[in-house]
Amino acid sequence: MTVPDLAAFAAVLPDEGKVVLCTHRNPDPDGLGALLGLQFLLREKYGLDSDLVLEGRIRRAENVSMRRLLEINSVPKGGIDPSCYAGVMVVDSQPGFSHTHPPGGLEVLVVIDHHESDDESRDRLEDSFCWVDSSYGSTSTMVFDLLKAAGVTPDERTATGMFCGVRYDTNDLARDADERDIEAYTTLQQLADRKLVAEIDNPELSRAYFAQMAEAIDCCVCHGPLLLTLMGNVASPETVAEVADWFVRLEGKQWSLAGGACDGLYQLSVRTDMPGADAYPALRYIIGSEGAGGGHGRMAGGQISLSDMSLEEVIAIVRRRALEVFGESDSDGMPLVARPDSNQAACQDAVD
Repeated sequence: MTVPDLAAFAAVLPDEGKVVLCTHRNPDPDGLGALLGLQFLLREKYGLDSDLVLEGRIRRAENVSMRRLLEINSVPKGGIDPSCYAGVMVVDSQPGFSHTHPPGGLEVLVVIDHHESDDESRDRLEDSFCWVDSSYGSTSTMVFDLLKAAGVTPDERTATGMFCGVRYDTNDLARDADERDIEAYTTLQQLADRKLVAEIDNPELSRAYFAQMAEAIDCCVCHGPLLLTLMGNVASPETVAEVADWFVRLEGKQWSLAGGACDGLYQLSVRTDMPGADAYPALRYIIGSEGAGGGHGRMAGGQISLSDMSLEEVIAIVRRRALEVFGESDSDGMPLVARPDSNQAACQDAVD
């Protein structure tokens, strides 16, 4: 457990100019909330302007709603001219992670993240303010503590975004949350626009959403404590994460692994509700040397490139390794929902 070193943070800030703020590809609420909090801190405490760069696509309905309602604007990564900025700051991820690519030509000034990383990754950032602490339940909580140390109270818009970040990453404090997350949650909830929070929570859903969930149900197979949902092509990586989140709630099951192909990668998400369990070691074994990923507590995510293997080959590898991790046999799998024989090949059709 660490506390924010405000003096060390201030020491790496430029005296003037503008900085770039970014997070991982396909940002989630915690990444967006942490960005808003850091942007507010830089402006209010240090008089520094910043631009957000959001790489990838935001497709999950709640995340789209959050960005729209909070008017989270960004500039294209390809439009960043390094000569116009004094550096870049990364939140809810780290430059060495496979899904995080800060704009080139800029010095990394700050990294704030609650995901594990190896010592080698941190050594490369020895001249930066690198605050990585996996004991936090969310990066938005870390930014909240930084704001608190600076004596800065977030405005309503910023508090709303940060509150969404804390609550989504900790599942309303039910997952990997400690007393710091509880304090951030309760304080930000009082400062947030509750009407906007409710709107973000309950967005309209498209027909395509229900079609994707129908495919997920059809693909889902039960193997002991594990629900294995290996889909074909999906609209976005967020779909895979949402499916994993959805199925881990099934009564009597403690692990959920979902997969789907998008943007030349086979995306994977692992979730567990087993007390004290760590999702990352399981994911690390499943992706092997072919993939990359990261995780924190009961959540983990990664991807395997489809450039050298077919979709069918990758799915077969993932299925085999997942069953090895849990000591299960492929022949013992049972469909989540019994379906007519005519639909038995639905998942294979999705792959083809």
